[in-house]
Amino acid sequence: MSDGDDIRLQRAIPALRRYARVLTHDPHQADDLVQDCLERALTRMHQVRGRPDLRPWLFTIAFRLNVSHWRRLRHLMPLTEIAPEPVQDATQIPHLEWKEVAGAFERLSDDHRQVLLLVGVERLEYGTVAEILGVPVGTVMSRLSRARTALHRLIEHEERPMLRRVK
Repeated sequence: MSDGDDIRLQRAIPALRRYARVLTHDPHQADDLVQDCLERALTRMHQVRGRPDLRPWLFTIAFRLNVSHWRRLRHLMPLTEIAPEPVQDATQIPHLEWKEVAGAFERLSDDHRQVLLLVGVERLEYGTVAEILGVPVGTVMSRLSRARTALHRLIEHEERPMLRRVK
């Protein structure tokens, strides 16, 4: 691996960590997924020589590793036996608005969160996101539209509590 490859890989790690957190919903599993992804990427760097942005390639590897992980788990135990870990509020986030958006984002479906992260945060093109997720471009566009609508509804619902009219 050349120095240029090493630098490109290092620059992609923060984005890969964000994507892994969206996929796994657990910081420890996300770290494991990132490590597995980087191990696989290091052994296959020859496949992406000349690509300036490694993020789409790394996101594809992470997505496929995560799917494989859940398929293995499904064969080992029924989903009813997998208990989710309790969610803890992050007390370090100083902005209430950011907490509301982040909370609403977490309540979106996995498909909606992935598409919003890849298009909205990572600024990847629809075609690239479609390749990463293994779906048609039209599916990416419709998921993105539905995700944005759902996020707006969740945020508006939180900001505007139901009030009754008092006479």
